[in-house]
Amino acid sequence: MDPFISCPYNSAHRVPQSRIQAHIVRCQSKHPELSPCPYNATHRLPKSELKCHVLSCPSRKEIFPDDKPLKVKANITAPKFLRHSDYLPESDPNHETWD
Repeated sequence: MDPFISCPYNSAHRVPQSRIQAHIVRCQSKHPELSPCPYNATHRLPKSELKCHVLSCPSRKEIFPDDKPLKVKANITAPKFLRHSDYLPESDPNHETWD
């Protein structure tokens, strides 16, 4: 069963969660303008509260689970030079050394 949530423009409007986006489109033209959250379009807030909300938005953590870049630890080594004579057996009849 789809849970009901409140409309950000009018808390008396209770709408199924699956229909909230369609409801917001209809409701935003009748009520004062609220700014949408960049992480979740169903989050609507006054511009004065938007900056604080963006920093703590629960949808942000879904998009960016960890704000810190991953640390990669690796040893970089140069490949060992192999001469032609190192990988051809000397018993090979076609053995030629050009090195």
